Amino acid sequence: MKKTPTSQEIQNFQPKCLGPEGANVGRSIAVTATGFVLPCCWLDRPDNFDKIMEDKKISPLFDEALHIDNNDTIEDIVSSDPWQKFMRELTEKPEESSYVCFEMCCTPGNRHRKQEKW
Repeated sequence: MKKTPTSQEIQNFQPKCLGPEGANVGRSIAVTATGFVLPCCWLDRPDNFDKIMEDKKISPLFDEALHIDNNDTIEDIVSSDPWQKFMRELTEKPEESSYVCFEMCCTPGNRHRKQEKW
C-alpha cells in the first residue's frame, strides 16, 4: 500500500532531476545496465526491482518500447509520453509521485543528502 506523503513532505519535495524551470535539467539522466533511460539513478533499483515494477509511476519507464535498442536517440525516449507524464506529475501532482522520489528528494532530513552543521 502506497504511503500518502504528509503536507510537510510535499513542501520539502525538491526533485533533483528538475531544474528551476521544471525541465529535466537537474541531475543527469541514468541509463540502466539493462538498457533503459531513467530520470535518475535512484529509480534503478536492481536489489528491489519487483517493488519498483509494482510502482505504477515508475514501471511505465521500463516499457520495452522505451528500451535504447528500440529507439534512435535518447531524445526519442525522454520525449515519449510515459517520460513526459512522469516529469510533469513531479511538478503538477507531487503528492502522487513515486515513493522513491519522496524518499530520495525530500529536504531537509533526507538521509541521502549530506548536511553540514556549522
